[in-house]
Amino acid sequence: MSLDDPDHRPDPTALEEAPPVTDPAPVVQAADPTPTRRSRLRLPLLLAAPIVAIAVGLFFYLSGGRYQSTDNGYLQAGLVPVAASVSGPVVAVMVHNNQQVRAGDVLFRIDPAPFQAVVDEAAAELANARTQVSSLRANYRGGEAGLAAARARLAYAEREAARQKSLLAEGISSQNQYDQAVLAAQTARQQIQTSVQQNAGVAATLTGSVDAPTAAQPAVQRAEAALERARLNLGYTVVRAAQDGIVTKVDQLQRGSYVTAAKPVFTLAGTRLWVEGNFKEDQLNHMRVGQRATFHVDAFPDLELTGRLTSFSPGTGNSFALLPAENATGNWVKVVQRLPVEFSIDRLPQGVPLHAGLSVEVEVDTGHRRHLFGGDATSR
Repeated sequence: MSLDDPDHRPDPTALEEAPPVTDPAPVVQAADPTPTRRSRLRLPLLLAAPIVAIAVGLFFYLSGGRYQSTDNGYLQAGLVPVAASVSGPVVAVMVHNNQQVRAGDVLFRIDPAPFQAVVDEAAAELANARTQVSSLRANYRGGEAGLAAARARLAYAEREAARQKSLLAEGISSQNQYDQAVLAAQTARQQIQTSVQQNAGVAATLTGSVDAPTAAQPAVQRAEAALERARLNLGYTVVRAAQDGIVTKVDQLQRGSYVTAAKPVFTLAGTRLWVEGNFKEDQLNHMRVGQRATFHVDAFPDLELTGRLTSFSPGTGNSFALLPAENATGNWVKVVQRLPVEFSIDRLPQGVPLHAGLSVEVEVDTGHRRHLFGGDATSR
């Protein structure tokens, strides 16, 4: 089809009568209020953010240093070595390993037969000592009677010697009779001296007094002491718990084992527990005896214990080492030391198996306060 074809040419009238084409009216949108609201909030937020940051920083600054904590803490308990006071074979073990015991409970027994024999022998010695005291008293009284008779003989011998002397002067008596009378008087004097010395020895043996009680005599007291010692040793054959606690390592002691006096055979762990925390030396500035503390045992994460600071160790752990470090060397490197600090526990929970050696986290409330314009304070 060609445009020059008259049948297909556009009608000029139709073109003139067509309505004019107009552009659509522009759509006017309402103004968005969001940018205006954000603009209003931006300034307060910019001002509030530094203020909040400063407030938080001041809070941490003012409260900083009040609480001192360490995870280098442990539960401690008194460990008592169990040992017999006498030597001998074990005839019975009354406890088993890790058993709870009370003070006075029997732990084990040693064969009592040899010690019972010593008791019987000591009792016989005591009876013999008392008999000897009675015998000495009888000897003393016999000596006193002999001394009285000797004095009577001396008086008679002296009178006889004086009479023989008079008769000899008159020529009635002979020299031989006079000499015999003088000899009799001398013999009586010697007998008196001997009796006095014998009675003095007996009296000295009887503590200087014949009438002193038998129990006050040295021989009797010595025998009584020997008997008491023998009875004590017999009692020591029954080994008892010195305090409440838990016995451990008992299995190594069996019936028939020979125990030696003063040599530990197992251990008794006491029931009183305390906490020992090892704090760095730069944490001790505000820590004082009596301050409150809280404890968290690693074995029981949900358990919180409370207590108080009771004492500081007189030295760091290094001070009590068998081979203390020698710092006077050219290769010295500074290491922060830790000081053992002891804490009491207010109350032990029932039914929770707390044992010595468990790890504990310790936090101490020192009450330390910082002032905004310098200076520190400690609240009590």
